[in-house]
Amino acid sequence: MAGNGSTRRSFVKLLAAAPLLSQIAARDIYAHATAVMGKPVKQNIYSRLGVKTIINCRGTWTYLSGSLEFPEVRQAQLEAAEYFVNMLDLQRAVGRRLAELTGAESGMVTSGSAGAMAAATAACMAGADDKRIWQLPDTSGMKSEVVMSGGRSAFDSAIRLTGAKLVLAYSPQEVANAISENTAMIYTTDLGEKLEQEVKISKDRKVPMLLDDAAGIPPVANAKLYAKMGIDLYCFSGGKGLRGPQCSGLLLGRRDLIEAALLNSNPREGAICRPMKVGKEEVIGCLVALETWLNTDEKKLYAEWNGRINRIRKLVETVPGVTTSTYIPDDGNRYPTLE
Repeated sequence: MAGNGSTRRSFVKLLAAAPLLSQIAARDIYAHATAVMGKPVKQNIYSRLGVKTIINCRGTWTYLSGSLEFPEVRQAQLEAAEYFVNMLDLQRAVGRRLAELTGAESGMVTSGSAGAMAAATAACMAGADDKRIWQLPDTSGMKSEVVMSGGRSAFDSAIRLTGAKLVLAYSPQEVANAISENTAMIYTTDLGEKLEQEVKISKDRKVPMLLDDAAGIPPVANAKLYAKMGIDLYCFSGGKGLRGPQCSGLLLGRRDLIEAALLNSNPREGAICRPMKVGKEEVIGCLVALETWLNTDEKKLYAEWNGRINRIRKLVETVPGVTTSTYIPDDGNRYPTLE
């Protein structure tokens, strides 16, 4: 009886997957037929270079080229590319628009979250003082310690390159104990209750804090949540779930610190973050990505994502012994994920 039940379940799975299997078979037959007839296989800009495109089954990882831009983002970048503009004027105007969208005092577009980390650190150490901006990475006479909640990370070189010294802490209490008269900034990737504790510590000790939530969108509500929490600075990657340009990021927060971050960044010559360039196309593209997200029906989008997962699930479950489950990660790449 057990054998019959297993056979029946396999038959039901194959029946459910039949339409998908027939589509795949039809594509294979077409590809084989065109090859036999000597017709050229359609190439794309990557295959002409001998680079294979891939099916991304992992998430919006930088080494896998991030995500795919919204069509609105691509169109906005094409329009932005048709004009010259003063980059500081553009960043400040985008900062005002980001403030309208998120409730933060201001914002700027950076070269990814790592660029935001560097710009934020420089801002907290050198401020808007031209003499100090030129002095970095020499931090003599400045507050130069950054308390790293959770310890070191694979990305903390973005902080160290400014000349900052890392002070490692592994709990909110250790963060509080690590703060000294030489502390320039607290850095955290913590969320939830830990984040709430660290925000209170930051406010009580009057030390600015940077929250790095690179993969924090979706949900797009995070763009407004952290402003409501009163976090001094927070950043997102533009090229992950935000679906903006891969080489972009958003730094949001206090107006004075955003202005200082901008003065420590490209296009200002002599600034430590001058090499971390974002063009007018990326600045506009990242802004439009956020605007697009805020106008998106997230329930409808998640239904579309779940539909894709279900199609894949039906196929892979036709293999004997394969079972699946679906979940949403809570540490970034917050999409329906098939295991």
